[in-house]
Amino acid sequence: MTDCCSTSTHNAELCVCDEGIDLLDDAPSASAIQIHPFTRREVLKYMGGFVLTGFLAACGQTASGPGTTGGATAQAGQNNGELKKLDLAFCSQVLCVLPFEVAKQQGYFEEAGYDVKLVYMKGGTQAITALLSKGVDFVGTPMDLVVRSVDEGKAVRMVASTSRLPFFALVTAPEQADAITSVADLAGKRVGVGNLGTTDDLLLKSLAVQSKIDPEEIESVALGPNLADTLLRGEVDAGMVQEPALTLVTEKGGRLLRNFMDLKQTTDTLGGAYQFMGLNTRPDVIESQPDTLRALARALARANAWILEHSGAEIVKAAPEELVAGGNTEVFAKALDRYKVSLYPADGIIEEANVRRVVDAQRAAGLIEEGTEIDLNGLFTNEFLEAQ
Repeated sequence: MTDCCSTSTHNAELCVCDEGIDLLDDAPSASAIQIHPFTRREVLKYMGGFVLTGFLAACGQTASGPGTTGGATAQAGQNNGELKKLDLAFCSQVLCVLPFEVAKQQGYFEEAGYDVKLVYMKGGTQAITALLSKGVDFVGTPMDLVVRSVDEGKAVRMVASTSRLPFFALVTAPEQADAITSVADLAGKRVGVGNLGTTDDLLLKSLAVQSKIDPEEIESVALGPNLADTLLRGEVDAGMVQEPALTLVTEKGGRLLRNFMDLKQTTDTLGGAYQFMGLNTRPDVIESQPDTLRALARALARANAWILEHSGAEIVKAAPEELVAGGNTEVFAKALDRYKVSLYPADGIIEEANVRRVVDAQRAAGLIEEGTEIDLNGLFTNEFLEAQ
């Protein structure tokens, strides 16, 4: 399992995550990188073991796809009643995918006047890179990446929340269930994460601090797409997993230590929700395309409301089966019934306190230099959802 949404890797090969697609390949120089957006159907046809070449993050290049010209994707349509075409890029992790796929499949984008092409990217980092390079104007990524971008002097802003909790849970390897009964027991142990410095790694460090142990006493092991299998084989002592991997590991005897997909447990641990996924853009797009942002934000809020009103068995139909761990759609459907109310905010509103927890987690992990202040108002806006 890997955190495909917020991975910062730029290496490896095409592979299937436990809960998503992660494209990993030896990275060419930044000047050589081009973006080639693919639809879900185009990406998934490569999942049988074919190597996908050229599907790389934008870095100074623009997106090219049906109905697009450079980054001005929202302006590609005609004004004579035809749908306006635009690209919306995001990471390929199944819980991240749902609001976007539901909005498209239920016709919410079309009802707002837009023909949205969902662009499945290598990861959240790649989507943000494409946004900053003006390859695309709209991306779905975690707030963690918005904070990192702003801290580095790059302007990105979240305009709608599609998930108010991270999609992670800390669970032991089955053979360690008796020996590790609390986070404090992880001192001196090896814990698998998707990648170092990503949301799951940050949350692990936060848990260590709360348990009064030095985060350095826990060895974070970046395992990428093999995390769940490695955990089940006992090659690490514990791991940060997602669903349906969490259910599969606990059914094998793994002990659940903390579940950030559950609002009560997250509140007990962090003091409240932790802003995770959302629709992000640049300030120039906010200024030039407010109507488009309003339409997209409200379509995604409608999608979240639809998710909350329907059963897991119905919701899972919106998820590409190839993205569900081991094809366990029934397990995934049951997990959605358990967590959907915690995960998906019906109104899409971004709560300042939830954003602050993201900043606090990065500061505690040392990603934000001591003395550096992050203006929360520069990280998000609710202006496209509040006046409905």
